[in-house]
Amino acid sequence: MTTIKNNSLLKCLCVWLLTMLSVASSAAVAQPWLDMRDKDLRLDIERLADAGVVKVPINTWPLMWVGILDDLQSFDVKRQPQLQASHARVIAAGDRATRPGQSNLSAKVSVASETQLFRHFGDSARDKASVSLGRSGISQHFAYNLEVTQVNSPWDSEETHYDNSYFAFIWGNWIGLAGNIERWWGPGWNSSLILSNNSRPAPGLTLQRNYSEASQLPILEWLGPWTTSAFISQLDDERFINDAKLVGMTLGFRPVPSLEINLRRTAQWGGEGRPESFKSFFELATGISDNCETAQCRLTEPGNQLGAIDINWNLPWIDGSIYAQTVGEDESGALPSRSSRQYGFKRSIDTDSFQGRLFVEHDNTSTVSYFSHYNILYNHSIYRTGYRYQGRVIGATWDNDSKITSIGLLGHLNNGDAVEARFSAGELNIDSIDGSSSRHSITTQGGEFNSVSAKWRRSFSWGDAEINGRYTDSVVDEFGRQKNQGMVGASITYRLD
Repeated sequence: MTTIKNNSLLKCLCVWLLTMLSVASSAAVAQPWLDMRDKDLRLDIERLADAGVVKVPINTWPLMWVGILDDLQSFDVKRQPQLQASHARVIAAGDRATRPGQSNLSAKVSVASETQLFRHFGDSARDKASVSLGRSGISQHFAYNLEVTQVNSPWDSEETHYDNSYFAFIWGNWIGLAGNIERWWGPGWNSSLILSNNSRPAPGLTLQRNYSEASQLPILEWLGPWTTSAFISQLDDERFINDAKLVGMTLGFRPVPSLEINLRRTAQWGGEGRPESFKSFFELATGISDNCETAQCRLTEPGNQLGAIDINWNLPWIDGSIYAQTVGEDESGALPSRSSRQYGFKRSIDTDSFQGRLFVEHDNTSTVSYFSHYNILYNHSIYRTGYRYQGRVIGATWDNDSKITSIGLLGHLNNGDAVEARFSAGELNIDSIDGSSSRHSITTQGGEFNSVSAKWRRSFSWGDAEINGRYTDSVVDEFGRQKNQGMVGASITYRLD
């Protein structure tokens, strides 16, 4: 392993110091939303949602604070004492995140024996060794989060990056931002088939609804609390079609308190040699020119499109929920076709020594199609790099043509420590195990594996310390991220406020 160059560290520190000086002292602290690196808050919010306390949609991340806090303020925790700890943690975190007049500075150091191959909700570190410095804040009409990360021997050759940095403007019920933010669209814990944290976030523009209150208009009021978000990002890595854009739109609503439904759409659009006119974008957004079959039609085909529907149904009599997500590569009859699927079950666990969530999840990223099941999802005949960025799939961590079943337990011990354990087993790139190789971001030859991982985190007055590890019975990666069956890592986050 090579050492981090002194001038790289100096550059990182200089950027951070300049950031400290350039931000006006009147700016407030923190962020208007929860980002997807805090799995512990998601655990608590899901427990509260299952109990009917949180009523706004919660399966589109980043997740806005306003609706969560409004729901919690009207809840009498004495009625359900088993939720007292979760309620207190979320209220405390929300108050810190939305309180003006306090600076929020942080530094984080992460080390690991290998680059992280499989990424799940809540994972933050990616590489063998990195140092991150950051500052965030919020005022009435402005919010920002500035992070600089210096990486030692990065797998993707990006030694310095600014992931999760953004500048945002808050106006009424809308937030517009420019930056690199991670997204997670879906109810799954181990993966999301359409948009997850598997790949690094690309720079772009986002427009998102701030409050999730129900509409007062006839018919639309039946949707209940709802949220929506749209973005366009620049895929600025080396690609078969350079300068392609990633476009996404999502609409989530809860027509009844126990049911959340999300309709989602993403697409690769434009780039060198591809149409980027308003007409092309309109056809992309409406889906009226999808599924081209002729060479002449493909010259003006607007993009590589994915459509998704996911649902989460709370079942209060078992203190849990069931969920499903389907993602279609194409469109037929205004609905996704040639689709992959995810099914799952989540349940709260409460004992004298542990409070948390148990989940069971199954992902199948081959497609249901009359003609072919394989090499469809995440691959494309025009955008041949596929639905990928910086060498990783933008959707499911397993890439396409994989069948994976996972079980996990995540939560808090009675001393406040956060713990998790996950087990996953299945097949990657199924059609290539006994056949010819095919495009895949983990293994072009396919393979079977069993993987178990664990994580422990303790919070202190000055920050957090975390230890994690993973063991995989097969070295399935062929692109340099996994050289051994075992991986161990640790991180320390120091809060400077």
